[in-house]
Amino acid sequence: MRIIHISDTHLGKRPKRTRASIINQEIKPLEDDFYNSWRLFIDKIINLDKDEKPDIIIHSGDFFDTPSGTDSSPPPEFARKVAAETFKKLYQNNIPIVIIDGNHGRYMQYRISPLTEYTILFDNVYLFTYFDIRDSIRNQQPLFKDFSNLNLRIHAHPSIESNDLPQLLSKYEDWISLQNNNIDPNMINVGLAHGMIENHTLHSNFLMGNYDYIALGDNHKMQQVNDNAWYAGSTELWSFSEESYQKGYLMIDIDNSFSKPKIRVIPKLLPQQRKIVKDDIEIFSDDTNFMVIDRIKNVFEKNGLNTHYNYQTAARVKITIKGNRSYGSFFNINEISSYLNRITLNSNEYNIVEFILETPKYYDNNIIKQIKQDNIFIEYLIEDPEKEFKKYITSTRKDDLKRHNLDADMLGKLFFESLKNQ
Repeated sequence: MRIIHISDTHLGKRPKRTRASIINQEIKPLEDDFYNSWRLFIDKIINLDKDEKPDIIIHSGDFFDTPSGTDSSPPPEFARKVAAETFKKLYQNNIPIVIIDGNHGRYMQYRISPLTEYTILFDNVYLFTYFDIRDSIRNQQPLFKDFSNLNLRIHAHPSIESNDLPQLLSKYEDWISLQNNNIDPNMINVGLAHGMIENHTLHSNFLMGNYDYIALGDNHKMQQVNDNAWYAGSTELWSFSEESYQKGYLMIDIDNSFSKPKIRVIPKLLPQQRKIVKDDIEIFSDDTNFMVIDRIKNVFEKNGLNTHYNYQTAARVKITIKGNRSYGSFFNINEISSYLNRITLNSNEYNIVEFILETPKYYDNNIIKQIKQDNIFIEYLIEDPEKEFKKYITSTRKDDLKRHNLDADMLGKLFFESLKNQ
């Protein structure tokens, strides 16, 4: 049997600090990079020779980028169009796909997923939603799907918010045990989960289950977790912190002619479409605007970006300014940032499609006094912090105090104590 494991495609992702122009009046810059990676993957799969094609594709979450968290926006219509086109190709080639909800691409307020419509339109699309796992935990029922023609059982663990876990915690651990005990020894058993142990969205006991393979999503780095558990990573650079990550998918070949199926995992890389430039520059208090700008332009030149803008080859660039600066510095960081945004994102002077400038915080030794504590006194910018804070909240937050039944005296004391502990 051959399984393809892919994850975190984030269709509809729209990086913020890009050129304002749109492409073909349909999509925004870099949004199409995510579509292109997914389309390339689908085309690679359906164009394989018959004996090389997968029996099934499993997607471990974050198919769409939105909705997410407080962003209730549905996926862009173009993302839905791409999804429909590619699912149709899989349908025409008799390749089923199983998808679980991730923390991206799901509505928190509706008992429906943006992917639900595709399970209605295509018989080969199977979905496990955020609400499926919540209901399964509450009802203490395993969450799985059998593919009898493949002798395969998929055990699903869609993303669950850490905020939900306090309500479900006692049942969640029992449910993980229930899932792990739902192994069918006569079938190939695959765990499909979205989450990470580090942020408490995946219970570590899930990895202890006797699954033949565990397909993980959420971590955008392609990596092996243990003997039979892998993160497939994401298909496209979601943020600059992923600059060194390999992007692609995993091919899992399973030989079930043995009493215990033998698994071989083969990473498959997708070519990255753009040059990624991530660099630091040092600044000093006696620098001028010109000196700082010139240092950043040298980074552009060093990386071959001082050519006419071409969308297909334009780079994604992030420059981080290192070093202290104060209000007394000779340069003005706002003027520098404004100028650089104009030449990188609003002109054809440089072959750059995304530009991020990270700058340090202001400080001023003449204004901010050192707040220090010894056994006798604390020196503050205000004479009586407790009294002043109480005066502030009673004059401006009177209704909030009443609504939440809060004691102004107690809040003042807590504020004073927190200052002492800084």
